[in-house]
Amino acid sequence: MNATNKKETSLKPLYARAVVNSLSSGMVSPFMGAYAVKLGASSSEMGWFQSSSNLSNNVMQIFWGILSDKLKRRIPFIVLGGLIVSVLWVPMIFVTEAYQLIILLAIQALLGSMATPAWTALIGDLVPSAKLGRENASITLWATVGGLVATLASGILMIFVGTTIHEMLFIPLLAATVFGILSSLVILYVKEAKNGEKLSLRSYISSDVLRTFRQTAKNPAFVKYCYVNGVFEFFMSMAWPLIPRTQVDILGASMLHLALLSVVQSIVMIAFQGWAGRRVDTVGRKPLLVFFRFALVTVPITYAFAPNIETVTAVSLFWGFCMAVGQITVTTYLLDIAGEEWRGSFIAVFNLVIGVTTFGGSLIGGYLSDYTIGLFGLVTGIQVVYMISLAGRIAGAALHLTLKETLKQNPAKT
Repeated sequence: MNATNKKETSLKPLYARAVVNSLSSGMVSPFMGAYAVKLGASSSEMGWFQSSSNLSNNVMQIFWGILSDKLKRRIPFIVLGGLIVSVLWVPMIFVTEAYQLIILLAIQALLGSMATPAWTALIGDLVPSAKLGRENASITLWATVGGLVATLASGILMIFVGTTIHEMLFIPLLAATVFGILSSLVILYVKEAKNGEKLSLRSYISSDVLRTFRQTAKNPAFVKYCYVNGVFEFFMSMAWPLIPRTQVDILGASMLHLALLSVVQSIVMIAFQGWAGRRVDTVGRKPLLVFFRFALVTVPITYAFAPNIETVTAVSLFWGFCMAVGQITVTTYLLDIAGEEWRGSFIAVFNLVIGVTTFGGSLIGGYLSDYTIGLFGLVTGIQVVYMISLAGRIAGAALHLTLKETLKQNPAKT
């Protein structure tokens, strides 16, 4: 009983950090794409907007993930990464060109990436395997609540404060900074055992990175998971540069529209988060993972042919359900196939693969849409690229059918 209480108590800072951190990102993240478009970003620049952040966020995770495993510490990486992300919201208040925003977001993603593998690994370290799906769902649920509240508050605030995009985003960006700093301080309440082992950085750089890649290559389930997800994410990311342009330039969405779109999706995610966590631990990982990927086929179809932003918002009810399933399943499957001693490293390698593929997909989607828009005009040109993304998503989703179920392989399952 005491051990159980201790375990439950140790998770409270995780919940607090998840909520406060989502308050920070929820204040501004849903509006960054529209911010870039209103600063005059073209489709190719939106390709850089998406791809540079994706690559920057993932390219250094292999270094941080291995270092986290080597030091057997997670908290320092989460704290420092969170503080860097928080402080870098401030200069975004003063940008005047889209490329300036793109550079700042890329730097933020690059330096803040140290927190990502450490955060996921910390959850895996503290949560028993048999409860991983449900506890992960619960943490994600509360994080979603925080993001929902922040996004709605930010969208309403921007109606009444300011007329220019800089004036509207001034308070949300400052609030994101404050909440981000608080989320980094909260996680200090998690107690980690100190590692007395001395680390040779030279030998670490020269040998451990290569050893990590060799270790992951020995895990066929992990290699296949990276390949299958990489294919899907490549074609999925082709549509990412187009979505903000579609929302703002074609559908005429305001900041409040974008806030409501995010909030509606988040409400449904919250409603089904617990259900998804229980199903992941009972039905299995693969069926829900396959459903999630095939469901995302509806995104390019909707954006390609939606007559107004209200239609997109209505369809986002379904996307909210899909994300409730997907956020839990993708992470839980990854934690299943990553060994405990290499958990941070495996997560980092997986994120690196996704970062590289989405970098390529977003960049190609942005430049390709510039070309097709020049040939066919804005609406038809964007629709052509959406259809390419659609075809690739279907193929990538079908590849998920070849994955093996991991729940039955979990010895801790009861």
